[in-house]
Amino acid sequence: MRRFLAGTFAILGGCLTLVAAPARADGTLLLGLHTPSAPRPSIGVSFGQARGVIGWEFEISSTVGSPTSHTSNAACLCFNVIVQPGLAVHGATLYAIAGAGLYGETGQQDQGSGEVGTVDLGAGFKVPLSGALKLRLDYRIFLGSAPDASPEFHGHIHSSRVAAGLSLAF
Repeated sequence: MRRFLAGTFAILGGCLTLVAAPARADGTLLLGLHTPSAPRPSIGVSFGQARGVIGWEFEISSTVGSPTSHTSNAACLCFNVIVQPGLAVHGATLYAIAGAGLYGETGQQDQGSGEVGTVDLGAGFKVPLSGALKLRLDYRIFLGSAPDASPEFHGHIHSSRVAAGLSLAF
């Protein structure tokens, strides 16, 4: 009887291992350049989940350092839909991303756009490094309207960001 139960559990464990679902969630630390006025270093974190081709992601990011007379700081808090159609090029998985959230820019004398709604659009790819660890390369554009912004922002938001990061799938 023990052999029968041990054999049954071994077969059941093997079957469960073969049909185990791949990682469906990941967390990412992103470092990049954001261009609200001139390229500025930025840092961000994201958490997402995908069930099949379509998933979602929550991200928060900000430029670092103090603004100068020719630059401004930017920060965003976005909720995105991510589409990963399963296209792989040399092992890299391609994706497209779009969403909405809050965005803000601040210049040297704390003049800026204030917190305004934004739409972000982007694309990128994830390259497997080792097991659950992936390199992520990402490009985003942020668009919005800031009617109450200070004159230097001309009432609209149009900035972009290129970033690289490490994703941990779980």
